[in-house]
Parts: sequence; structure tokens; C-alpha cells
Amino acid sequence: MKRKILWTPLFQMLLFCGFFLLLAAASLYASDPTILEKSLVEAAVRCHIEKHMPWPKGAVRVFFPSDLKEMVLPSRNFKLEVKENKNDEYIGHKLYRVNVRHKDHDYKQIFVPVRIEVFMEVALSAKLLRKGETVSAQDIALSEKWFSRLPKDLIDDPQTVIGRRMLRSVNAQTPLTSSMIGDPVMFKKGKIVKIVCIHDTLNISTLGVAEEEGIFGTTVKVRNISSNKVIHGRVIGDSIVKVDI
Repeated sequence: MKRKILWTPLFQMLLFCGFFLLLAAASLYASDPTILEKSLVEAAVRCHIEKHMPWPKGAVRVFFPSDLKEMVLPSRNFKLEVKENKNDEYIGHKLYRVNVRHKDHDYKQIFVPVRIEVFMEVALSAKLLRKGETVSAQDIALSEKWFSRLPKDLIDDPQTVIGRRMLRSVNAQTPLTSSMIGDPVMFKKGKIVKIVCIHDTLNISTLGVAEEEGIFGTTVKVRNISSNKVIHGRVIGDSIVKVDI
């Protein structure tokens, strides 16, 4: 024969008090002051950078140069919001503002300085390259480097450099930029040039006088010595201009 449990008023009161004490303890635990650890702030900033950066995942490393001071918050009921920097390039030294919100209200702001480095493959000078020197394939080396500042017009394709001339001297292992390199001057204005016309099996050549400086790959005016006519042709080599029919 099963016994019936007697829910006496005393037992019911004890059960209610126990439940109330559990709720009070949970509430007290949630409202206890807590320390905002440095690692949480750094993780929030790092997550923001990785979410918005234009670089591939894994191509960035973030450094936090200065130690963040610990902050005591009224309770564990908080969240961190990292504010976007206007026109952020996500490289170099940056300062991020982190809003600490407590119970859906702004509690405090933290300013977090960081240094962002980006991993890229670039073309480097394999040796000392002097001003006016024509760049060959042996003069260039590809290398992967970390950058905290990207030079403008950084070159990552060696083929865009080969055959061109240095506009200034650079030391070995220098990242090459388009401002360092220019198209070579094949002849000066007033110089005698060879005019060639190549079309299928037709190959004609004559002499002319350059009406302007000839930079490799550009179209220039030359005066045909035989006919004294000014024609246009493309500079394809030292003192050589090609005319298309």
C-alpha cells in the first residue's frame, strides 16, 4: 500500500523559502561587481578588425602596445561595442573606441591603441639598382613581408617592371613601387631613328628624324627624311619606330 505525501503547511513554507533563496542568490550573483578583463576588450577589438578589414583572413596580425587598465563593473550584465573609425584602412597605428554598455545603457568609453600589420607578397630589388639602370628579371625577387604601412603603388607583379628603367637608385631588398620605375627613353628629340613597317610578309624600313622624345611603348611623331612627311609610330626599341599600315 502506497503512502501519501502530506503537504503540510510547514513543508510548503520551507519549499517556498528555499525557492526564494535560490532566486535571491542568482540575482545577487548577477549583480555582484565584476572585473572587465583586458583579454575581453582585446578580443572585441580584434573581432571588429577581422570582420571589417579588406585583407584575407589570416593575413593580419594585431598588436596592443599599451596595457589596458582593469575596470570594475557593477555586474556581469554588460556588453562591448567597438565603434568604426571613419575611412579606416585597417593597417598601421589605430585608435579604437570601445563603448561599455551596462544593462543597455552607456556606462563608460575605453580608447584602445593598436598596431595592425598585413602580410603581402611584393617585388623587391634583389640588389642595388642605380638610377637609369634597366631592370632585368635577375634584378627582382618576390618576397612575403609584414607591413604596418603600405607604400603607394606597391608592385606585386615582376612582369610590370622588367625592361623598364629606374627613376632613382634603391638599395637591395627595397619594396618596389611604380614611382621608382619609368619607361625607358629610347631616343631624344632631333635624333635619327629607324622607321619600320611590318605587315604580313612586307618589311620596309627607312630613316627619319624624331620630332619629340621617344619613350618605350608610346606613340611619337617622326619626320620621314625621304618624303619630309611627319608620321606617327610606336617606339619599340632603341631608335626604332614602328608604323602601322
